[in-house]
Amino acid sequence: MTTDNSTTRPKGLPLNSQGPLIKSFDIYGKPVDLDELLKIHNGVLIDFFRGTW
Repeated sequence: MTTDNSTTRPKGLPLNSQGPLIKSFDIYGKPVDLDELLKIHNGVLIDFFRGTW
């Protein structure tokens, strides 16, 4: 038997969609502006993870 959890799973962005232009800080406390990064690079990869430190 399988369970369909599609109604309880959080929804993400659709494939190939544009994410929000965010401003944040890197792990060293330096400011990061996604709009500025995209002027230099063709794309970016943002990895969100939880740590226990």
